[in-house]
Amino acid sequence: MRPRTAVPISSTLTRRSLVQAGGALFVSLALPAQQPDRPAAAVSALDPTRLPSWLEIRADNTIVARTGRTETGTGMSAFYAQTLAEELCVRPETITLILGDTDRTPDGGYSAGFLTGAMNFRKVGAYTHQALLGLAAARLAVPAAELSVTDGSVSGGGKSISYGQLVQGQQLDLKIPISGTPARVDATTGNGLAGLDGYVVAGDPPMRPIGQYRVVGKSYPMPGIPDKVTGRTQWSCDVRLPGMLHARMIRPATLGSTLLALGTLDKKRFPTAQVVRKNNLVAVVSPDEWEAIGAARAVANTTQWTAWAGLPGSENLTAALRAVNWGAPSEAHGKAETVTASLAGAARTISASYEQPYVRHAPMGPFVAVAEVKPDGAVTVWTHSSHSQGLRAQLAHTFGVPVEKVVVRWLDQAGQYGRTTFGGDGAEADAVVLSQMTGKPVRVQWTLQEDLAWSTVSPGWVADIKAGLDASGRIAALQLDSYMPKQMDARLLGAILAGLPCSTSKSSNFLALEWAYDRIPNFCERGFGMGNLAGETPAGGLRGNIMRTPGQRQQNFVLEGLINEAAATAAADPIQYRLDHTTDQRLIDILKATAKAAGWTPRPSPKPEARRDGPGTLTGRGVNIMKRSNAYWVGIAEIAVTPATGVVQVTKFTIGLECGKIINPRQLDRCMKSGLVMGLSETLKEEVTFDKERVTSTDWSKYKILTMAEMPEIRTVQVSRDDQGFGTGGEAANGICAPAVAAAFFDATGVHPRRIPLTPAYVTKLLKG
Repeated sequence: MRPRTAVPISSTLTRRSLVQAGGALFVSLALPAQQPDRPAAAVSALDPTRLPSWLEIRADNTIVARTGRTETGTGMSAFYAQTLAEELCVRPETITLILGDTDRTPDGGYSAGFLTGAMNFRKVGAYTHQALLGLAAARLAVPAAELSVTDGSVSGGGKSISYGQLVQGQQLDLKIPISGTPARVDATTGNGLAGLDGYVVAGDPPMRPIGQYRVVGKSYPMPGIPDKVTGRTQWSCDVRLPGMLHARMIRPATLGSTLLALGTLDKKRFPTAQVVRKNNLVAVVSPDEWEAIGAARAVANTTQWTAWAGLPGSENLTAALRAVNWGAPSEAHGKAETVTASLAGAARTISASYEQPYVRHAPMGPFVAVAEVKPDGAVTVWTHSSHSQGLRAQLAHTFGVPVEKVVVRWLDQAGQYGRTTFGGDGAEADAVVLSQMTGKPVRVQWTLQEDLAWSTVSPGWVADIKAGLDASGRIAALQLDSYMPKQMDARLLGAILAGLPCSTSKSSNFLALEWAYDRIPNFCERGFGMGNLAGETPAGGLRGNIMRTPGQRQQNFVLEGLINEAAATAAADPIQYRLDHTTDQRLIDILKATAKAAGWTPRPSPKPEARRDGPGTLTGRGVNIMKRSNAYWVGIAEIAVTPATGVVQVTKFTIGLECGKIINPRQLDRCMKSGLVMGLSETLKEEVTFDKERVTSTDWSKYKILTMAEMPEIRTVQVSRDDQGFGTGGEAANGICAPAVAAAFFDATGVHPRRIPLTPAYVTKLLKG
């Protein structure tokens, strides 16, 4: 590979006793002079109290690269290696990633932020590539412009040298420009989280053109899969430390209870157990895990809490939200007055209201965290949070220690999309409180019932939408108003219960739609937000938090539902109706490609034989689209409805995606399918139920999810383009399920479902009208 156009880079090669044994190239961070939160002197390679290096090139020509982003199953551990490999001209399998550890990684940021996180890697790789070419030119006595690089070996003038040979016994001091700040709790207000995007590599180094890629675009395997299959992966539940105690939490009786009296611990039955309490945080700890479990159950039976009944009950959720005085919108797009005028002059208007209950993040495995608090206050936590730096900032704020004295070590475990995006919400604060109070490392494992009752939830919502159609049946104006409790509560449950300082977040309902219908001339969207349902109760209440494709998956259900209703009003084919409302060629192309793969035959909905009762099953099909983060999605659902039972079965789903340049087709296929399964489960099954006191859906028989037997046939369509950069493929698949399935239900029955999940009870009621 010929070198790209070089840019001036300041680098020197010096011998250091540190690396004489084997040799390594360290690419270090250089902070801007004005960094009040972290002085430049605080940065050192692999120092556990400071941000370490970005990468090492070792004498054997292998590479160790570090990122504060964490793997949540979307495949970034494969994507990142591929993008870095392109810039360094090496094979991806020679790269080993270190993920998430705050004392060994430099940048931090959201696990879902592939576009920004991978750009960091690409730029670091490009800077390093240029520096290595300069070294090779001097060593080989060949101008850099005449050198080529293949698999980490630089050649020119009939000679060659590997990266490892170039740096053996030496260290390259290469300064990488950055911007941004580390994650922190705002020092002015003492609560709001800031700097969650982490550091960003600045500058414009010469990166390889997409058209010259050799490894991006190919299906390289995810590095961690073999270890998971063979049992070598160390999960967060595997951590064991000398002197470690096991803990089981004793939670309040209701979401708003406060402690009245601790239960009695029978020391004859549980001789090594002890009860630990800080305000409303109560636990039993023991060197023996089974003793901790038994003792916690016994103590919980006699522990007394105050009564509380501040929730409306899940069956009254919509009415409770409608009764709120919402005030002015928290966010608005478009001009409401223009839309109002257009609606008034429309040939025909249609309007509808949509709704959804609370939805659980519901990991299939238990949340586990281990904490060790040293006598000097230094904190180390082992966890599977998806935002290590955000969690570090929260823990530092909550426990009143400098952020430099908190280390978060990331390990694999069952993921939860969105729930830990801001650093919470899991067992970490529980573990730190207990370790601080006992003076020993403490391992906290939540139970399934505890998780389903106390972790954060994706909030329920209601929305109103209205469209004005012109004489030809096309949409001339559209107004969407959505109403939602807080969905950005990242407070740590253990901190809330212990009465410790917590970071806060806005009570906003942020707008996330990316508008693809440019032929609709007038559009206005408004979001109305409030605090948590039942407010900030003593124990935390129903704490709302974002989930995969936050905001947009809810708002897309409303928008695409209305588009399908408008198409039916105009007696138009739903796909052609969408094509009539956009000039975006990327959307047009993926919509046509997905329709072709699904065998779509143009016709209006509902189908002529649609009915809402009678024997047997009914079939239908439906479509929707979504534009998100430089990516275009299409979902086409085919379903079967049994009117007698209300059961809806998705029999086939065709999902299409054009996200610019595809990095790893096989892993993208997995993301598309797994996200689809998540979305179908939400569409057909999932609902958090609660009475006036507590959550009642606390096991898999009450909080139902899609089973393997209910899986549809899934067909994926991928379109890769070299001219559109990179888009995101890890999110949005779950957001195209509900509108497509709802449209298919209408196609089969002639009835518009405007609520999910489509449970048998709801469907039966809906069909009876």
